[in-house]
Amino acid sequence: MARSAENALSDVDSQNLSQIAQSVRGTFQSVEGMTQAFIREAIMQGIFPPGQRLNLDAIAESLGVSRMPVRASLRQLENEGLVQINHHRGATVSVLRPEEINEIYELRILLETYLLKLAIPALDDALVDQLETIAHELEDTTELGKRLELRFQLYEKLYQRAERPRALAQVGMLRGSVGRYLLLQRVDEQHSHEELIAQLRARDSESAIAWLVIHLRKVSQKLQDIVAREEMATA
Repeated sequence: MARSAENALSDVDSQNLSQIAQSVRGTFQSVEGMTQAFIREAIMQGIFPPGQRLNLDAIAESLGVSRMPVRASLRQLENEGLVQINHHRGATVSVLRPEEINEIYELRILLETYLLKLAIPALDDALVDQLETIAHELEDTTELGKRLELRFQLYEKLYQRAERPRALAQVGMLRGSVGRYLLLQRVDEQHSHEELIAQLRARDSESAIAWLVIHLRKVSQKLQDIVAREEMATA
């Protein structure tokens, strides 16, 4: 799955990196924050795939910054689980094992059912209408990257009603740690959201939570199976 560090970026990847750099410039209060966002987004989009060694000089040059904020950003991204720093190999994009994917989804289930339980009593019909519109667009979209983006929007809007920003931030971090795998492996969380929307409209917390648990477990198992097969193929 990992791309050799010596391989040059494709023209498409180089163009995407330039676009990411343009999008983050001037939008953060610190150079370090901008650099973190740049590296994080490049990992999420698969431009820096799992296992690839990160070239500090190339990252610094892309953003027009020194190596210092790049080093600081990599340490923060290591705390988020996106990067691994080794004294001899330098910084590489983290590679998840099946058991780590399982743990991530176990944590997601705990946190997301907690947020959903708190959010449902705070819902109003206007928000449910918005969520239904996003769900319909999701079902009509075939491009995987767009589907992942729409799914993020749907759950972000829903969970915000729980008014638990720390828990929501943790969910975002966990989702981000597997998002690149969903994209790179072409794993689509295909599970119609019409049933969930109906449960939200009825304010049926028990059924909605049960639906979410089944959904997350299915995706977790599918992703674990793919990564396990890749481990066996490269062993």
